[in-house]
Amino acid sequence: MMLVCLFSINYDLVPYGRNELFKELPEEITELRDTSQEVAELMASKILSRAYSQVKLVGLSIDVKGALYHWDTLNPSSFASLAPFDEREVDSKNSVIVWRSSDEDQSDDFETWLEPRLDGLDWVHSDYSPLNRN
Repeated sequence: MMLVCLFSINYDLVPYGRNELFKELPEEITELRDTSQEVAELMASKILSRAYSQVKLVGLSIDVKGALYHWDTLNPSSFASLAPFDEREVDSKNSVIVWRSSDEDQSDDFETWLEPRLDGLDWVHSDYSPLNRN
């Protein structure tokens, strides 16, 4: 099956401050998932379209086949989910909640929970990178 893509990210329409992320993410997907730039751009657009307002992209995991999101909400409580993705979609139906702030067995602070698990991610968003923390 041949996939023909006419998709290209229009950087003029990218929200302020996200240009670097829209450039970096497809490059990482291309390299780590061994796919074409066009397919990687489709995947990146699907991944990033889910990250808005209170939903933050944290990183990519599982051989760059899952996107980790932090849902920073008050009602219901904050949680993090790992969702599989491809060039067609981020599959929320098959996502797995990996952290919830109301879970008695886990830290209430997402970043405290995340820190020892960063090595398990193939790519980490710069906002969550230990190199960018004070």
